[in-house]
Amino acid sequence: MLAIMEEHSDRDLVEAARAGQVAAFGTIVERYQQLVCAVAYSSCGNAALSEDVAQETFVAAWTTLARLENPDRLKSWLCSIASNKARDALRKRKREV
Repeated sequence: MLAIMEEHSDRDLVEAARAGQVAAFGTIVERYQQLVCAVAYSSCGNAALSEDVAQETFVAAWTTLARLENPDRLKSWLCSIASNKARDALRKRKREV
């Protein structure tokens, strides 16, 4: 297990999370939660919705972590998931109205 997760690179954290170390993914969430929320908010303009989108982003990242080809691009991968999730949430909201 990685000793102090905060000191490790994204690559180290991704590899540890892929190996089943849930704490490593928790560190990824802590590291990028504010950024993901900001990306979601900039796309949807709603604080509550952006928090929901951020949560969905991390669930999607966890379930598709094996498909991340370049762990060094984790940050941009998470931002792209957040952006897509925000767009989907806005589309869904428009259909419901």
